[in-house]
Amino acid sequence: MMDKTSDNDSEAQIDNAAYEAWFIKQVQASIDDPRPSIPDEEARRLMAKNATC
Repeated sequence: MMDKTSDNDSEAQIDNAAYEAWFIKQVQASIDDPRPSIPDEEARRLMAKNATC
């Protein structure tokens, strides 16, 4: 009989590793993006505008 707890732990570790790799890739892509940054206030305004659409 297989231990389902260890199976779930293994899946969680794989999911965590996959998420971490994805997250690191996203952060690096943002760092490497040549477009100029926008001020926080402008970003919040744009997000609020998109949320109401």
